[in-house]
Amino acid sequence: MAVFVAGTGAVCAAGNGVPVGFGALVKSENYLKSFPHPDLTTTPMPLCAQVECDLEILAGREGMYKTLALALVAADEAMAALPEHGNLRLGVVAATTVGGISQTEHAYKQFRTDPAAITPLAIECAVHEPVVLSSELCRRFSAYGFHTVSTACSSSLHAIGMAKRMIEREYYDACLVVGADALCITTVRGFGSLTLLDPNGCRPFDKTRAGISLGEGAGAMLLVGPQVLSRCPGGALAGISGWGASSDCFHMTAPHPDGEGARSAIEGALKEAQLPPEAISAVISHGTGTPDNDKSEIAVLKSVFQKLPPFCSLKRVLGHTLAASGILEAVFAVTMLHEEYLPATAGFSEPDEEIGAIPFTGGTLSMRHILKNAFGFGGNNATCIISRLEDDAS
Repeated sequence: MAVFVAGTGAVCAAGNGVPVGFGALVKSENYLKSFPHPDLTTTPMPLCAQVECDLEILAGREGMYKTLALALVAADEAMAALPEHGNLRLGVVAATTVGGISQTEHAYKQFRTDPAAITPLAIECAVHEPVVLSSELCRRFSAYGFHTVSTACSSSLHAIGMAKRMIEREYYDACLVVGADALCITTVRGFGSLTLLDPNGCRPFDKTRAGISLGEGAGAMLLVGPQVLSRCPGGALAGISGWGASSDCFHMTAPHPDGEGARSAIEGALKEAQLPPEAISAVISHGTGTPDNDKSEIAVLKSVFQKLPPFCSLKRVLGHTLAASGILEAVFAVTMLHEEYLPATAGFSEPDEEIGAIPFTGGTLSMRHILKNAFGFGGNNATCIISRLEDDAS
């Protein structure tokens, strides 16, 4: 069964909405700013891509934690593609790593200041768990069921793949897939302790690259089967052709030096899509800007593709949005297919002879199939193929 992308949604450091985010990518705009937090004493302050729009107003709900607010804003935009879904089996698949950790941080700070003011049970129930995100989305859209994925930075591409499977197996008629993460002190300090943050901002594939730049945001997709597509006024925006998943279990944080797991995920997606490697028009890489990840990813792509397709990284503009990164960048891939435009890799200036490849410089490019990678801690790897439809497919 074909699975179509009927609606998309995005909120990122550039602002709210898919057109706003895509415009920022085309212009290679820079949204990296020092992360302001009273409990962060790191010097210099890390540069992060932060969402500064009023999320509570956009989501129409006060008092929610930021990851949930991001998720609701992106989900509302995607769900606008299906005005009536009351009698459909709508599933929700949500992906996050941070969840409500910021709320738990606040509760813990209160507990340390005045132990009598807050109970351990209150800390336990401080919406920390990732499942709260999917349950709230389910409640908002009166969905039939909900699922949660938390496999580090590969989470939301896995969520897309799982939703695809459940529609194909007729468990759901349609699925709302959302990936969302907001920045918190635990996350920033954690990546800092691993010496993975570039104080000058990430520079994917550049010879002088020195680490990542964290970001926050959310991406959403409404996936539907053929029987639901006729109820979507805008028709199909794209198709999800293939999904590949693997876990190489090489190291807690470092990628496999030979990229075995990453290669397996890419080959799995190609196999499911029934596409030869040469059919891929472009690759939106994981492209975090760390010395090891960028080098390993290009080595893997060279082992799969006889001729390396045009590739780029979106991380300098969007920041590394963790669990949201896969779907957020896949959402923009849908727009790239329609606009026939592949952005440049912001932050790149000096080629690295050890990588032996130069990212696409940005510009018009006719594309039929875009391959999107997302690789996470613990060797969790995911690849999805987003495809432009034939003129009569929708």
